[in-house]
Formats: sequence, C-alpha cells, structure tokens
Amino acid sequence: MSATHPLNKLRFFLAISLLALTGTLIPHIASAQETGETIEEARPRQYLSTQLHYLVPDSDREIARNGIGAGIQYGRQWKEHLWWETELAGYNLESGVKDGTDFYQAGLTTGLMYVFGDRKGFSPFVVGAIGAMYSDVIPDDNDGFNLHANAGVGAVTGPLFDNGLKLRGEARYLYDGADRNANDPSGSQSNFNDWRFSLGIEVPLGYTRVRTVERIVYQTREVEKIIEKPFVDSDQDGIADNRDQCPDTLANARVDANGCMIANQTITFNNINFELNAAQISPGSRQPLDTLVQALRSQTDFNVEIAGHSDNTGAARYNQQLSDQRARAVRQYLISQGVEASRLTARGFGESEPVADNSTASGRAMNRRVEFRVIEQGAQQ
Repeated sequence: MSATHPLNKLRFFLAISLLALTGTLIPHIASAQETGETIEEARPRQYLSTQLHYLVPDSDREIARNGIGAGIQYGRQWKEHLWWETELAGYNLESGVKDGTDFYQAGLTTGLMYVFGDRKGFSPFVVGAIGAMYSDVIPDDNDGFNLHANAGVGAVTGPLFDNGLKLRGEARYLYDGADRNANDPSGSQSNFNDWRFSLGIEVPLGYTRVRTVERIVYQTREVEKIIEKPFVDSDQDGIADNRDQCPDTLANARVDANGCMIANQTITFNNINFELNAAQISPGSRQPLDTLVQALRSQTDFNVEIAGHSDNTGAARYNQQLSDQRARAVRQYLISQGVEASRLTARGFGESEPVADNSTASGRAMNRRVEFRVIEQGAQQ
C-alpha cells in the first residue's frame, strides 16, 4: 500500500477540476466584460463540467463513513437530444482505522446522455456510462483495474451569466466490478454497488463572439416642393385666378382679398353709346354690358343702381328725360340677359352731375356716361 497522505490523491483530482474550470471560464468572462459582445455556442455544441461527488458506498465495503470525490466531464452533442459524455472521477473512502490509510478510486467512463430539452433552459436528463475503475485498497494485492459502469438522472440549468455558466446536479448508481470476496477460499464472487450524488457547474465550449451592431435609422421627411405658377388675372382685378372667388369682376372695380367687388363704389362706363337723340343702345356697346352681366351673375350679394348722365348740349329738361330713358334701356337689357330685376334700379341725372368741362369736346364726351353704383343688399337705395 502506498504511503501517500490520505488527502493527497483527492487534492490531485480537485486540482485538475479547478484548473480545467478556470481555463474554461477566464476567456469567456474576459470577452463578456471587456468587449461587451454577446457569445453563442459553436456547432457541434460541447461543454466541460466539473463536479463534487458525495459517495454512499456499498455496506460490504466496511467503510466507516461516506466518501467524497471530484470529477470532470466532457460532453459533445451527437443528435438533437442525445449527447456523448466522458468522465474522469476520483474518490476518497475513509477506512476508519486510526492512523490508517484510506482507500482511493479513480474511474474513467464514457457513455450517452439523453436530455429532455435543448440545454438552453432547465433540462432534465438520464445518463449511462461504462469504463474502468482503478482501486487502491488494502491489501495491496487487490489493487488494480476493474469494470465500472454507472447510470442515473440529473438536470442542468440554463445559462446564469453571459459566459454560459450553468449549474448541474445528478444522482447515479455505480457498479464496481471489484471482487469483494477476493480472499474468500470458497471462490465466490460478488461486486460492489455504490451510490453517488453530485453537484457542480457546466460551461459550454467553443463560444463565438457576436458583435453588437448599433442600428442607425435615418428618418426621411417628405418635403413639399412649391412651384410658383405664372400670375394670371383674367378679370384684371389684381387677384390671381387661382385665388379669385369672383372671377368675372369688372375692370377698374375695387375688390376685396378674395377678388369680389365691395359695396359703395361707382364704376363708370364711357363706352356705352346710344343712337342719336334716342334711348336705343348701339350694337357696339353690348360687349361692355355683357361683361357687366357676367359680373352680376358671379357675385349675387349686391345690387346695382344704373345712373344715366349727359352733357349740357340742348335743354336741361330734355337731357334729363333722355338720360333717364337711356338708364332704363340699360336696365332692361341686363334683365333680358338673365339678371334679376330686383337687383337693378335705373335713374337719369341729365346734365346735373358733370365730371368734366362742358366747354370742350373731350369734356362733353366724359360727361355723357353711364355709371353703375354698387350697393350692398338691404341698403336704402
């Protein structure tokens, strides 16, 4: 029997487990903390696990108390739920003899694990493995390798940290092919049946870094493009046709911002002519009157007083009567063209309201005129 201190071999197994675990964790922790990148498992998926074992030995081993141990497992995915796992484990079994040497075991097994889940969340599993167990016992003649098999159930959690670390727990039945009755003269053989309860951690291998890319969204705006149209003013009232609500106002009439004639204004026509000494409208004067008809039809919120004027040629009484007849003739023409009679009144003023000097031909021509006085509806005429 070796004189090695009872705890040395156990410490050896623990050291192996911790070194493997440290080598697995450090690069993942560094990558998570220093780069700020996320990581994903490579394909095929693999893991490295280290566990502490609590051993309940077979009563026939005549061990004073339960044993402890440690182990390392390497796993690799084979199919969707099926994994292949290899384990190296070591155990310390106290003999209970004062100042005596304890028993030690080291086992190497490989087998299959069926996982009820995807190992990305909490996943129960069943496992079975077969291999060899080396036992260091008393007497030394019984040291050596024997068949070893185990089977059990367990569960693994989902990742607890960015590096993928998980918790793992399990319980296994252990079959040890060592002959418990090796010194029995009868030669009968019987093997050991132990139980093992384990708790440890598991870290995925082959994580790849996934760079987090900041997505920049450029917001687009629809901008209305204003195309200036050429200024068109068909009725020459100073308001463009595209804004003119009264498109047929009279030339030289005062209008509001909407292009509509305002009340209380007088519009003078010097181009409305009549037959000599008569109230009959000449054919050439109908065009300006038709323009007035269009204005009255397009805007119906005002009335019109038609005022006839003359120069001072001839008797005043005659001029008064003739101007009144001519004003009424204009009114009648507007009515015949569809303007409502209620909107129109006619009155002659003769030579009483001259606007120019009657001593000249041009002045007399200006005094011979027809005026259209725009009156707000409802106002006293």
